[in-house]
Amino acid sequence: MVYYGLSLNVGNLGGDIYVNFALNSLMEVVAYTVCVFTLDRFGRKKLHVSCLLLGGLSCLCTIFTTQFAGDCKQDLFYNLEI
Repeated sequence: MVYYGLSLNVGNLGGDIYVNFALNSLMEVVAYTVCVFTLDRFGRKKLHVSCLLLGGLSCLCTIFTTQFAGDCKQDLFYNLEI
């Protein structure tokens, strides 16, 4: 769902629409290339399981960033403004 949400709403992201579309296209080309080479090496089942585990761990890591970031993220944004 995240893939389709990002790829179909590239125009709604902040920044230049052309840069966003180019980065999205580059990401897909790299992902397809990596997928072709890893499928030949590891097989479909192992690659699928490892991608699911990596996605699950990434979702779990967002818990830690929201819990322990606190006011620190606001300070970073205030310090970046000139």
